[in-house]
Amino acid sequence: MSDLKVKDLRKFYGRRGDIVGVDNVSLEVPQAEMLVLVGPSGCGKSTTLRCLAGLESPDGGVIEFGDQKIFDSAKGVAVPIHRRDIGLVFQNYALWPHMTGWANIEFPLKSRRVGREERKKKVAAIAEVVDLDGRLLDKRPAQLSGGQQQRVALARALVAEPKIVMFDEPLSNLDAALREQLRSEIRRLHEQINFTGVYVTHDLTEAMLLGDRVAAMANGAIVQLGRPGELFDSPATSRIARMMGYRRLCSITSRHGHWSGSDCTFAGPVPQGLSMSQSYELLVRPEHIAIASVEQDINSLSDQRYCIGGGIVTGAGYLGGEQELSVEFLGRNLRLVVPLGQSFVPGDRVNLSALVSDTRIFPLAEQPSTTSSREMEA
Repeated sequence: MSDLKVKDLRKFYGRRGDIVGVDNVSLEVPQAEMLVLVGPSGCGKSTTLRCLAGLESPDGGVIEFGDQKIFDSAKGVAVPIHRRDIGLVFQNYALWPHMTGWANIEFPLKSRRVGREERKKKVAAIAEVVDLDGRLLDKRPAQLSGGQQQRVALARALVAEPKIVMFDEPLSNLDAALREQLRSEIRRLHEQINFTGVYVTHDLTEAMLLGDRVAAMANGAIVQLGRPGELFDSPATSRIARMMGYRRLCSITSRHGHWSGSDCTFAGPVPQGLSMSQSYELLVRPEHIAIASVEQDINSLSDQRYCIGGGIVTGAGYLGGEQELSVEFLGRNLRLVVPLGQSFVPGDRVNLSALVSDTRIFPLAEQPSTTSSREMEA
């Protein structure tokens, strides 16, 4: 049984309703699954979550929680947020500033008219689950650190055992170390409590680690939905590939019946199943790019590797057992890591290559004609 069903969800903005917020989103979230919505700012992920929660009024579609229809534009159904049986965790914590941590956590139970003794048991139990020291529960939010406030927010969202827990970029305001710690806590809580969750983030690492399934969004629509490994290994479009950390290296096209690089020196096996009348772009993750000195003959490369072209080392740094290089390639900058056994210095000319199995090829028309240097960095 699905805890959440969404069909043709739509949300528009602007005076004429011509700005797309959510564009015909349909999905199902089975019981106890964590679905992560990921994508860049403005892609529609937070708007989708706000529509599900009741914080936004959709312009069309159907939303069902289990066997309860909570929104149906055609039938005029719109269940208010306080009757949707959800827990919400926000980026800015959204705690009552005049209440103690205990009172904040207890609030959803009071709203549901749970008895005092039962409230005490549930608050104490969930505080222990989220690893909140009892002394912190007597403090108000302003007296707590960001991480402690987010633990209170997590406890508040979970204490009433809601049907669905929704997270809107809950870790974005925290420093890197605390973000990593709380990310692990959320994963542990999900495994321990088995709640159904919808989690919004722009952070690829969060999406991969927390999601049972991941929905990559762009322009208000879900572009690809699948297990983290599916999106990581088999992105459906170059847009999704870029979300997964792939970077465009060069374009390839057919010239006189043979494949070659139109903006780089391209050598290797002819890609199979591609139209000879269309140009394509070659994408690869930076950690899969191999660097060799220009003295290496590109013809000595195996049939399972593409030679992509030459670059110039512009910077080198020491990373313990590895060396980080900045390589200028086609007027853009690549940050690459190589074993210390390969020693390069600024000014060295190098050849770049990648295994065929590590590259992804997409029609060039999918992307704008230019790529910023920031997109090329890794």
